[in-house]
Amino acid sequence: MKNKICIFVCVEFLFFGFIIGCGDNVNQSGRVIFDDGSPVPCGTICFLGGKYQASGEIQSDGKFTIGSTRTNNGLLPGSYKVIIASSQKVIGTGDEGQPLFEELVDGKFTDPEKTPLTAIVQGNNYSLEFKVEKFKK
Repeated sequence: MKNKICIFVCVEFLFFGFIIGCGDNVNQSGRVIFDDGSPVPCGTICFLGGKYQASGEIQSDGKFTIGSTRTNNGLLPGSYKVIIASSQKVIGTGDEGQPLFEELVDGKFTDPEKTPLTAIVQGNNYSLEFKVEKFKK
């Protein structure tokens, strides 16, 4: 449930970011890995800062890109809190037939108040790497 809330928050921030739009937006890329060095295989990464936020999808190799060739897409240079939501579908269903998901990333990385992750966005072609802990069962 927490993951669904995080994704909803990221989507809302992304939507309002497109509405605000600014000409100095930059593409930001990077990688999300577990503390053992393996890539986080899926999920969403959200950059939260001031009046502007944006999110991107984490690929199977842990890489992400926020921004594209579309006008006013990406991030404004500056400081951001970073949250990461990652879960994968597990075979089976819950009590009401809903698919079950397994959390992959420790909960502190999905909470804007608790995340230790921050980023300073400086411009295009500057790659960031975020190291996270696996979910503790």
